[in-house]
This record gives sequence, structure tokens and C-alpha cells, in this order.
Amino acid sequence: MDLNKILNIQKRIVPETIELLIKRYEILKIISTEQPIGRRALSTKLGLSERTMRTEVDKLKEINLLNILSSGVELTEEGINMLSEIQETFYYIRNLSEIELKLKEKLNLKRVAVVAGDSEKDNYTFNELGKKSAEIVLDLIKNDTVLGITGGTTMACVVNQMKRKKGIRNLLVLPARGALSEELQIQANTIAASLAEKLNSEYKLLHIPDNLDSKELNALKNNKIISDVLSDIKKINLLVFGLGNAYEMAVRRKAEKSVFKIIEQEQLIADAFGYYFDHEGNMKLQMNTVGITLESFNEIKNCVGVAAGSTKAEAIYAFSKFNNNFILVTDEATASKILNL
Repeated sequence: MDLNKILNIQKRIVPETIELLIKRYEILKIISTEQPIGRRALSTKLGLSERTMRTEVDKLKEINLLNILSSGVELTEEGINMLSEIQETFYYIRNLSEIELKLKEKLNLKRVAVVAGDSEKDNYTFNELGKKSAEIVLDLIKNDTVLGITGGTTMACVVNQMKRKKGIRNLLVLPARGALSEELQIQANTIAASLAEKLNSEYKLLHIPDNLDSKELNALKNNKIISDVLSDIKKINLLVFGLGNAYEMAVRRKAEKSVFKIIEQEQLIADAFGYYFDHEGNMKLQMNTVGITLESFNEIKNCVGVAAGSTKAEAIYAFSKFNNNFILVTDEATASKILNL
């Protein structure tokens, strides 16, 4: 008998055990991201009474999943491992395979991977999103791969969750975009260098901002070092990228007022690589950006798009109408929202 069938029987015969599992999973999840945390703060975050929380904490300590310190509670090593195992079980408990199939069919994508939870509400789910993406990317990396990666907090999370890997021959990691005016840690250059270090591979950086005017952009493209990197970017055969909400990305790019006016007038909803799309996947606006182009994106063999969040659900839906030849990694909350669009 498979695990899915066992869990379905358990749901019907003893549903309270599933409810208790979910409650304790939520407790462990919050502790993992905020440890050490006091029981009062924990009960407030989860909307449980202090008495209930005290009972649950004591029980979790009794089975060696928690340590109780003067500064609060924290997970034991066994608790950390158990949390990961519960997350995998939730794939079956929440019927995520069915959600993946429905989303794949609706968007007509190559593949969809969904992690349990809502990454906007807790860091643990966000990290799981990065972990699942990293696993998929690692599986796609072969010898002679030119791997491109964009910037942003989601891409930084993917690299943070990436396991180290050696023995890949002729692997080159590149930033797929220029730099936005934001924190160094989430710029494409930094993320690409960090990824290359984990994969023990060579890398090149693109020393150019992503929002110059056309005259400045053309002048910099003539630089030998930059032109060499741009030439290599055209050879990318594995791309890891994020998708953004059009308005939010325009804010990040510190766009001119005219750009926001076009976004409003054209009802643009999605951003990818500095291109803006409407609800039907029509590209309506292009920023003066540098790096991967839509033409080269359409020719890349393996693309992994990672995006989650309420504002990104419509962006994912819109971009998939422009191009559906990619693997999508998202979370349960975002998947449900897309299915309801």
C-alpha cells in the first residue's frame, strides 16, 4: 500500500491525528525561523492559548524535538530533521501532486513543482521553495553547461539552499542580467559568483547597471570585457530566473513616471528580464536593460522559473501565455491563486 493511500485512510478514520500533525508542524516551522523564541510569542504567532502552547512545547520536548532554554525554545538536531521529513509528507497530505498536475495543464508548462505553505507568511516555506528549486537545477546541470541566473531575493534563496557539487566539467556560471540599484547580496553578479563557488565552477560578471539610457548602454556594450560576457550570455543553455509584478519591478528599477503611466494604461502585470507583459502575455514595454533577451530566452533548452507570492500569481499566469517552455517552482498558496484566476 502506498503512502498516499495510507494517509487518505488516516484522514477518514482518525482525522484528528492529521490536525495534530499540522498544528505541531506549524509550531516547529515557526521555531525553526525565529529560534530561540519564547512560548508567549509563539502562542501569539500561531493564535493558540498559552496553556495549549505550553502543553505542545512540553510534548515536543519529551520526544526530543525541542530544547527549552532560558532565552526560549529551539529545535534539536532531531527536530530539524523531523521538520524536513514532515514537509515531504505534506506533499501527500495536501495532495500537492494533484495541484501540480492541474497547474501544469492550466499553464501548459513543461513541469510544475509546488511546495507546501505560503512563502509570504513564513520564511520556512520560502526556504523550502529555494531548496526545491536548487534540487531541480542541480539535476539539470550536466557537463558543458552555461548556467545563467537572474537577481533578487528568490534567486539568492535558491543559491543559499543549493548543495555543493563537484566534478562537473566545463561549467560556466553567468549573471543573466545587469545590476539593479539594490542590495549587493541580491544582485545577479553576487548570486552568480556565490553559485559558482558552490558548484566549484568558473564564472564571469557583468559589470554594468541594468537601467541605463540607450546611449550609455550602447557605449558600454563596446567594452571588450562586457561584450565578451554578453556573447557568453547568448550561449546560456540552463537559465534560472524569477518573475515579478510589473509595478513592483518598476519601483525596484527606479523607473521614470512615464513607465508607471504605461503600466497603468496598458494594464501590464508581469516583468521578466526588463520586459513587461499584459494579462494575455503580450510584451508591451521594454526597458533599457542588458543581458538575456526574449529572443535568446525562447531558444534556451532548460529554463527554471521560481516565483511565489500573491502579487506574482497573475505575473506567472501572464508570462506563461508568452512562453510556456519552462519549469515552474512555486508554493501552495500561489498555485491555488493561479488555479482560481
